[in-house]
Amino acid sequence: MQVSVTLWGNLRRFAPQGAGAMTLQVADDATVEALAVQMGAQHDVYAAALNGKVVPLSARLSPGDRVFLFDHLHGG
Repeated sequence: MQVSVTLWGNLRRFAPQGAGAMTLQVADDATVEALAVQMGAQHDVYAAALNGKVVPLSARLSPGDRVFLFDHLHGG
């Protein structure tokens, strides 16, 4: 399934050419944490929002979700 991902702060280094937003293909049973692992950013993600609401990294993703990932400086 595809999800939209927006990266804040230093997390942009995990995106192609430092893009702030992108669309990714993830497994059907993926969580926010699995997404971070897929990107290689699992040790750098401090907080996440899913469709505008703060969620735990264990939150399950659905097709078309908008995921926002925050690093330590931007996470709160």
